[in-house]
Amino acid sequence: MTDTTGSETGEQPTNDEPQVEQQGDPAGDADLGDAGKKAIAAERDARKAAEKQAAEFKAQLDKIEQANLSDLEKAQQRAEAAEKALQAKEAETLRLMIAAKHGLTGDAADLLFGNDEDELEARATRIAGLLKAPGGPVIPGQGKVPEVRGDAAAAADRDFANFLTGHTAG
Repeated sequence: MTDTTGSETGEQPTNDEPQVEQQGDPAGDADLGDAGKKAIAAERDARKAAEKQAAEFKAQLDKIEQANLSDLEKAQQRAEAAEKALQAKEAETLRLMIAAKHGLTGDAADLLFGNDEDELEARATRIAGLLKAPGGPVIPGQGKVPEVRGDAAAAADRDFANFLTGHTAG
């Protein structure tokens, strides 16, 4: 059996298969003539210019995407800050509403704190109860209704008052 490539016999391969030349192969450019060489050179220069311009456009696009991403990140940060501020205002409003509901004002309202409505309600109830609870300073006669006394007691009180002022009963 004989090899058709000629590798065993040292012969050159036959031209049954077409030879494929690489693009830009300098050996193949010799057969083109001056006009062909100029056309290929112009095509290569145009390709290099197009690749350079494509790289520049890609760089510009990347720069724009980075700028947009930065704007997006800034917008997200502003939105998060606004959301936190809103939550703080809502919590303060709820605290003040519960304080007013339980009659807490001034320093008593400042003592009111909590993480949710139920906790605020429980603390407000406790603070209000402490403010109303007996055990604070007692002022005699404060909040009491005078008792009704009989005529003899009233006459004795009158006599005592007259004695103190120097008036005589008469």
